[in-house]
Amino acid sequence: MFSMSMFREHWIGGLVAYSTFFIISLIATIAVPILYATVPQDWNPTIPPVRAPLQIIGCFAVAVLFGLWPDVDIKSKSQKIFYRVLFLLNVVLIVFFQKYLESALLGLFAMLPIMSKHRGWTHAKITMILLPGVFLLIPIYTDYAEWVSGANLTSDFYGLRDWEDLPDALRRGLPFYVAGFIGYATHLHLDGILFRSQKAQRRKARANP
Repeated sequence: MFSMSMFREHWIGGLVAYSTFFIISLIATIAVPILYATVPQDWNPTIPPVRAPLQIIGCFAVAVLFGLWPDVDIKSKSQKIFYRVLFLLNVVLIVFFQKYLESALLGLFAMLPIMSKHRGWTHAKITMILLPGVFLLIPIYTDYAEWVSGANLTSDFYGLRDWEDLPDALRRGLPFYVAGFIGYATHLHLDGILFRSQKAQRRKARANP
């Protein structure tokens, strides 16, 4: 049974792991251009720029949420949090943006975890790698949708210029991907799936005396 101590352990683990990464990455971002004058100030795409505080807060939130996400496949506080968030996102997509297809896809995805067994695909290492990829797809999809909505359909739709902004879109999504990956990896590590932590070993020993 999912306990409150495990919930606390996972959200604190995600926060601590990403905070550690963020501090090290920020120090590197500042130090490298000082040591090597030819390196641009914005060389590091793994964290948002310091002039974007909302993005920084968003990355910390993503790390914490993805540190909780794998346990959405069992009745738990994590499940309650995520389904409330997904419900609010669906309301926003429908009421404010009239994004019915996106809302339907979100609802379809929301059903998948509760259809699987505990520690099934939500605790798989491949999911840890792939699921945060949604943050790479969102800016690409957003740019594509904006271009299509303002495009002249008689123009060269498949021209090279359509793909020139792809690296910029990936760069915008990368900090959130990294945050999600770190949070997810921390959860799997604490569960003894990614790497066998001492705490996970002690928990397993207590469960199987």
